[in-house]
Amino acid sequence: TQHTTTIGKFFMPVSPLSLMQFFSPLSIPLHLNNSDAPSAAYVYQKCQELCIPTITLSRYAAYGCPIPTAVLDNLKKTEHMVVNNIVNVRTASINELWKKVNMPTSDTRREKLPPRCNRLWFCQTFLGRDDVETDGASPIMSHVEKLNMYDPLALLCCVPAYREAHFRMETVTVNGVPQSVVGLSQDQTGIVDPEVLCAELFSLFRLAFLRSLQNICKRRVAMQRTSMDF
Repeated sequence: TQHTTTIGKFFMPVSPLSLMQFFSPLSIPLHLNNSDAPSAAYVYQKCQELCIPTITLSRYAAYGCPIPTAVLDNLKKTEHMVVNNIVNVRTASINELWKKVNMPTSDTRREKLPPRCNRLWFCQTFLGRDDVETDGASPIMSHVEKLNMYDPLALLCCVPAYREAHFRMETVTVNGVPQSVVGLSQDQTGIVDPEVLCAELFSLFRLAFLRSLQNICKRRVAMQRTSMDF
């Protein structure tokens, strides 16, 4: 294994990262992973025991490169079914999150959403302002100006050329193997240039969807020619 890239949160230790003897993120707080923090810790431990390098992309990295919703609007012009599905799923997800952040922190319907994820956090993170004249039960997507895309950023981290161009990592060596973090804090996001990175992502998204559409068209033409031969 060349290295392992994960999406999660790094809790800054009291001692400087460069002086740590053992790299130990305490949990993975994203909603999908938060239900099994012991397993996440086990993965980190085993990677270090087996001398497998890790790269942890924190939420601060995603916050450091918010993606304008205009990117999705432009991608929709490709009329690709995957883009349409992404937009529909994202809209439903954002509207559901909006409902949860408006609930009291004691409300079980918030599930594992951290207390810090409240109405103010949502508005500042996705709307670019402190509040909006919309109640918690109403759809919010039309007010959203930016989104956080963890998976695409993690994928770019897997490619050395993109990693070197767009990310700045803090690294500690464990058993002679580098263990790295992208995004230590709100002030240290690990993103070199958000605008350049956002443009890179849009270019890659668009190229991927257009290429796949071209391949579909080629296959359809080939199938039509084959059927005509019969």
